[in-house]
Amino acid sequence: MIGIAVVSQKGGVGKTTVALNVAYALARRGSRTLLIDLDPSGSIGLSLTRRVAKAPGVAEFASRAAPLERLLIETRLNELMILPAGQVPPLRAPDFANILSSGEVLRDLCRVLRDDIDIVVFDTPSGFGGATLGALKTADYAMCPVQAEPVAARLVLRVLDLIAGLREEGAHVTLAGILITMLQQQSKPSTTVAEELWQSLPKDLLFRTSIPRDAAFLDASAAGVPVGLLRRRAPPVAMAFEQLAAELEQRIGLVPKESRDGPIALVD
Repeated sequence: MIGIAVVSQKGGVGKTTVALNVAYALARRGSRTLLIDLDPSGSIGLSLTRRVAKAPGVAEFASRAAPLERLLIETRLNELMILPAGQVPPLRAPDFANILSSGEVLRDLCRVLRDDIDIVVFDTPSGFGGATLGALKTADYAMCPVQAEPVAARLVLRVLDLIAGLREEGAHVTLAGILITMLQQQSKPSTTVAEELWQSLPKDLLFRTSIPRDAAFLDASAAGVPVGLLRRRAPPVAMAFEQLAAELEQRIGLVPKESRDGPIALVD
């Protein structure tokens, strides 16, 4: 099992959109994938259906109120399951964050599923404390979305410092890459930020794929689906996540289950 924490110190960078859609793309590519919502406000549930938003999940697993197998939500893809954050009243959100901050609950969760899941994607709340810290202590890799705007770009070094500090304390998390999001090709400030990142950071720290700002993401969120399921013919922007998933697989060393992988004949 490989754990990937999608993290950002700043909100509004498309973190939940990235977590949901890359999990969907990884599952489409054949990996048994579990998307876990660690935001007590239930960001994944709010992006999908009311059923997911109101379902028990991580909070109930942490309190031993229900066994894990009863908390997992199946999707139309056999390879994709979702574990919601669960029912966390606003006044109990600090307790939820504290329980998850050590990573013990999340490591227990992963141990239960290690034979059934290939990839776990953690969608975390903004900031580097609480549940986000626990996810980073549990995960093998971190993916950091950075909005193509000046203020957000300045936070990249803080992510690198955090990961370095966690590794010094014994965590094994590694940066899978910085992902530029909400890129506006027609906006000079937006493309300038992207160019500065491409020029200033080592190439292995940045994903080649970037995620554009596109109205299809708002439509998909309103419809409660990944962008790839917005219409029978997926919007062109959905291909960005297919490309991202393929690049991510290479970065995390995901080996295809097939013993032989090569061209597949179109005509026998």
